[in-house]
Amino acid sequence: MSTLEDKAEVTNTESTFIIAEDDGLSAINVLVPTVKNKRIATRYMRDDIAVALCEITPFSFGKELFIDFVKLNDITGRGISFFSTQQIAVSKKVILNLRFHSDMTFKINATIIYRSNVSPYQYGIKFDHDHRELSDHILDTQRTLVFK
Repeated sequence: MSTLEDKAEVTNTESTFIIAEDDGLSAINVLVPTVKNKRIATRYMRDDIAVALCEITPFSFGKELFIDFVKLNDITGRGISFFSTQQIAVSKKVILNLRFHSDMTFKINATIIYRSNVSPYQYGIKFDHDHRELSDHILDTQRTLVFK
């Protein structure tokens, strides 16, 4: 049975594993991430969810003001990533209206925590609270296994 020997260098982001026996294969290169991924939820890629972004301002008297329909990039029970041509401030409180093809809707209070620098802007949104019902519905309606 082959044994693997780790010949990783501290200064390099690439590890080379060399198989002790000659099996006719070349060295196997494995990329080692330089930054630890802090995400703890599975991110699902969905194209069957419509997302309307809204806000409540002091001048709206408690009513939601529509900001934009956005293109969903991925979703979890804790947040979403989406694309929009609108430039929206980071740390802004928003309301997400999610509508599935099954006509199930979710209204979620959230905060913008990330925005890319170029249009179309990619945003990261963190829900103000975990949404178990949303997570369950995402899993129940998942047609294909596409996730990050």
